[in-house]
Amino acid sequence: MSFLLPKLTSKKEVDQAIKSTAEKVLVLRFGRDEDPVCLQLDDIVSEFSK
Repeated sequence: MSFLLPKLTSKKEVDQAIKSTAEKVLVLRFGRDEDPVCLQLDDIVSEFSK
């Protein structure tokens, strides 16, 4: 898991993130923390979130 990006673990958290995001781009990545491809994507996305 990327420590720079929040991890949403429930439907309620996902719904809240979607509803509270205005005038921004929300990226949802579904995958496993152990997957190297997902971790690579997390690193790429975290660069854009700065």
